Amino acid sequence: MKTDIPSSAPPPPGDLPATAVARAALILRGVAEKAVEDLQEDLARVMRTVHPGRDLAELAADGSPKIPSIIGVFLLSQVGAAVGRPKLVDLTKVRREDMRSLGGIARLAHRALHAVPAGSLAS
Repeated sequence: MKTDIPSSAPPPPGDLPATAVARAALILRGVAEKAVEDLQEDLARVMRTVHPGRDLAELAADGSPKIPSIIGVFLLSQVGAAVGRPKLVDLTKVRREDMRSLGGIARLAHRALHAVPAGSLAS
């Protein structure tokens, strides 16, 4: 449904300079081996790189910086690109709250990167 009410969410960083994309890739190097807290810090660094004027002071319910969900989608795509998995997370199975904070995005990415194979049994 189309509405005349303008969105308050910023547009996704679509036409980023090549230098910003390259810097984001460098920041996310080795992301698969990182703990959730380290991944969250890296995602904040990526945000400061691609959106230098973006304020990360407002906190979400989980205590991490609050972000619009469209930015969360962008960050997940950057993590996916860094590990060679473009569709890192099935967004239809994600809680909205997880998409609205850097901590939520970090936890989603970490779970996707460290998923237990379906055939494994817990010991």
